[in-house]
Amino acid sequence: MRRDAQRRKHSGPRLPRMAAPPPIFAHLRHLAAAGPVVVAHRGDSRSAPENTLRAFRAAAEAGAPMQEFDVRATRDGVLVCLHDATLDRTTDAATVLGPGALVAQLDAAELLPLDANRGSGQAREPVPTLAAALATILPSAVALVEHKAGSPDAYLAVVRGLAALPSCILQSFDWSFLAALRAAAPECALAVLGPTEAHPELDATAIAAAHELGAGMVHWAAESITAGQVQACHQHGLLVCTYTTDDEPGLQGLAALGVDALCTNDPGFALALQRRGGLRRGDR
Repeated sequence: MRRDAQRRKHSGPRLPRMAAPPPIFAHLRHLAAAGPVVVAHRGDSRSAPENTLRAFRAAAEAGAPMQEFDVRATRDGVLVCLHDATLDRTTDAATVLGPGALVAQLDAAELLPLDANRGSGQAREPVPTLAAALATILPSAVALVEHKAGSPDAYLAVVRGLAALPSCILQSFDWSFLAALRAAAPECALAVLGPTEAHPELDATAIAAAHELGAGMVHWAAESITAGQVQACHQHGLLVCTYTTDDEPGLQGLAALGVDALCTNDPGFALALQRRGGLRRGDR
């Protein structure tokens, strides 16, 4: 008994058992039966500014069945759609607020005047909230929500407030964040992102850790994925998604490896390729 107690002590908090995998993963398996699910990376970021409502609408119009996007928290705790910690690359914040403004050091109201088009001459695009993104995406697609910053409680408050939990997958490179989500909401659909410092390879240790966490999907860098890793994930009941591929040979190669989903900045191109039979699924 002493040895068991020591093992529990070093293994971290015990996570609640899941009665069954969230149904959204069965839905994705069905969609992926003929070929990988096309995931719009930050919306249709080839034709619209990334992580904006216009990008999400464009991806929906293209027919993307899943949309991925990034979320950070403002100083006053509002969850907004931004990839970077600073606002300079994707908005005109350098002009409006001065260079180097950090999302985490600004209130949500200070983001309202910013333009995600950065003066491109097109209609102004605000930085959307997580709630606005979900309201735009969920009527037509699965939302793959990437945590960049913010507390588990904040994410759950928004998603639950919109009754959107069954239609979302929450993912992060911070697997401890996912563990906290799992503890707070065992029914939440989770995906682990990698590689990470703790899991630089998608090896047996990483797969076992993802499975123990209760994740239903592994989301890994496309350039480092192999057919053997895909098969090992499938043997543990994990779906495999990759990021981020835009060229035809790359997309076809990933399909041949048997991945279940793939992120692309150009969902219109990938979907057209799929309709032509160019994303044939390899052995699962």
